Amino acid sequence: MNVEELFTSMVEKRASHIHLVPGSPVMMRLNNNLVAVDGQILSPADTRSIGEAIMNDQLREEFDRNMETDFSFSVPGLSRFRVNVFRQRGSVAIVISTNPPAPPTIEELGLPEALKTLALEVDSGLVLITGPKASGKSHTMAALVNYILEMRTCQIVSIENPIDFLHKNKKGVICQREIGTDTNSYSTAFKSLLHQGADILVVSGLDEFDVVDRILSMSAGGNLVLCTAQAPNAQVMLENLIDFYPPHRQQQARTMLSVGLQAVVSQILCNKAGGDGLVPAFEVLLGTAQVKALIKDGKFFQVQGVMSTSGREQGMISQEMALRALLKKNLITQDEALRRSVRPEELKKVMALPY
Repeated sequence: MNVEELFTSMVEKRASHIHLVPGSPVMMRLNNNLVAVDGQILSPADTRSIGEAIMNDQLREEFDRNMETDFSFSVPGLSRFRVNVFRQRGSVAIVISTNPPAPPTIEELGLPEALKTLALEVDSGLVLITGPKASGKSHTMAALVNYILEMRTCQIVSIENPIDFLHKNKKGVICQREIGTDTNSYSTAFKSLLHQGADILVVSGLDEFDVVDRILSMSAGGNLVLCTAQAPNAQVMLENLIDFYPPHRQQQARTMLSVGLQAVVSQILCNKAGGDGLVPAFEVLLGTAQVKALIKDGKFFQVQGVMSTSGREQGMISQEMALRALLKKNLITQDEALRRSVRPEELKKVMALPY
């Protein structure tokens, strides 16, 4: 199977990832399960050849220098791909993921209505899209950005590493900047924002202190910032942001977060009961006055309780209630709900409540 056939087969089979590792056949991830494409075992020469075929001269130099590289590219009429090439046991391994050529819609993903409200009404503050690894965060962000571009006359500037979805200018316009291709670093991209007239900033990944600090400062200062970040639920996401700061600055960080926070949407992907795909469960935390007060005081452990009680009337959804709703519709099994839950004991209590 050549490179072109590899990409075509991946899209036709609707695989989320392809794993190319010497000593193993080509493996595709279908519905979160790894499946061998054929019985042919890849050699180190095979994976090296594939890597060289999909990297340009600049990427080859980066790979030889750093022993790994991460990039995205599009195949017209087929899809957009994200590729990570890295060394292991002295040989080349490759992981390729794919996104549709066009961003998904809010309706296609079944996103909470709260996201539409946020997209239309919020002009400042921080909106976080979070979840564990491979939970569909980039898809949710792409759907949110696409909806804003359709509905609002605004300019969006995104800082991405790398770009996953290519957006089209509609009612609003977007400038997508990829680290390493369009700007040298997050730091240099932030510095030039002052001159770019952005109404909305989109950032993929909150993995560095400088990025987190700039995001909290900007959102508290009146800018609208949309971010993706990895965390198992909303409470842990908030705690992780504060943990980036040294102890003597954590009160300041809690204050900035309490001022800026608009919402945290946390998602997990569950295997369907029929075994024919995945279904998302969405947790929604809104930055109400009560939630902001808890954040400022560092009482993160009480945030989950707000989502489960008074917050429900304001549109909040706890992870436990989201999983319970999927169970009620027979979309997932009880075992799957417990396996995906961050707080399985709390989920058991919620499942015991009358429907």
